Amino acid sequence: MTSTRGVGEGPDRWAMLAVVSLGIFALTLNWFDVATAFPLIGTEFKVELGPLSFLISLYIVGYGLSHIPGGMLATSIGMKKTLVLGLLVQGIAGIMSGLSYSYNELAFFRVVSGIGGSVFVAMTAAAMVVWFRENEVTLALGVTGGAAFSAGAAFALYVWLYLQRAIGWHASLVLAGVFELVVVVVTIAAFRVPDGDRSLGGVRFDRAALHASLTSRDLWIYGIALLGGYGAYFTTSQLFSEYVTLDRHFDPSNGGLLSALILLAGIPGSVLGGYCADRSTRLRLFVVGPLVAVAAMLALIPVVPDYALWPLGIGIGFFLIFGFAAWLAVPSRVSNIRHEHIGTATGLMLTLAAIGGFFIPIIFGHLVPHTSFDTGWIFLAIVSVAFALVGLGGRNPRMTSLGTEIEMSTSTG
Repeated sequence: MTSTRGVGEGPDRWAMLAVVSLGIFALTLNWFDVATAFPLIGTEFKVELGPLSFLISLYIVGYGLSHIPGGMLATSIGMKKTLVLGLLVQGIAGIMSGLSYSYNELAFFRVVSGIGGSVFVAMTAAAMVVWFRENEVTLALGVTGGAAFSAGAAFALYVWLYLQRAIGWHASLVLAGVFELVVVVVTIAAFRVPDGDRSLGGVRFDRAALHASLTSRDLWIYGIALLGGYGAYFTTSQLFSEYVTLDRHFDPSNGGLLSALILLAGIPGSVLGGYCADRSTRLRLFVVGPLVAVAAMLALIPVVPDYALWPLGIGIGFFLIFGFAAWLAVPSRVSNIRHEHIGTATGLMLTLAAIGGFFIPIIFGHLVPHTSFDTGWIFLAIVSVAFALVGLGGRNPRMTSLGTEIEMSTSTG
């Protein structure tokens, strides 16, 4: 791999961090704005919790299935073109979601939106790895994958609630899609790959290197470890407001605020998690520990008084994203994947986690009407901790004889 002078130093990497974070914000706005509109969509299309929760899963279908192809595409056409393409597809799908006047139309464009988001998001991790290398790379991954993600989702779940009341859910979804197209223009103008790293502009397909990346033991272990917590997080963040308004009789505005706080808690969680994980070689602890904490808090939801739901919700959002920052660093810090294959490797992990993102909201949406929300929360707690324990089989970063981490090399680990 050709070395890149200046990467990890100077203002350029922070500018790239800002551009990628803006893209993540637009992505999550167009992801979560539909959840804010669930009551309006349910009334217009005459559907209940089951079909509404299925819209969450449909986004994950496109999102989960496209991570690996998106990474392979980036290897062939380059990082910047892939980032732009992902944003463009999701932005157009966001506009078309707002122009949907049947449940089936909306369901289709949620899948397309997930495909665009998937192509974009796997490459954001790769972008941070190549710009930050081993110098604060976990912190950068935490800011993009955690803080920017949480800010966009919280904005969608709370601020967008008032916009939808003012102009309707159709217009609000169109507006979010237009915003993402504006971000496309910003990305075209401002994003670049490090000078001297030609592989990031597109390289010939290398089947052996790709195979080595996709068969890395730790990618599979850590990907499966997040499966339960990933699904539980998206279920909780998008349906917690339904629970507190229906079962706990919160005002809808307070319900929206609580859901927003779950996501906003990921901002300090991601920054702190990335900062601490960068300074530790015990990456496994930073992944598994927070997932177990999330499971414990989910189990407490049915039994705590109303006022305690606020710290529980905030805690779930904080600890899930705290661990997610370290989880995103596994391809570079544990598996030592080559730069041009980071997107595909991250895509593999995200695809495994997305299995939970697809099935868990569906199961939750069908379990609750036949039992209760309390049973649903216990279900989420059980699947979160069960899969988290798989992560105990994952390895920590490998060390040299001098006590430093083995840096990314030309091998795929």
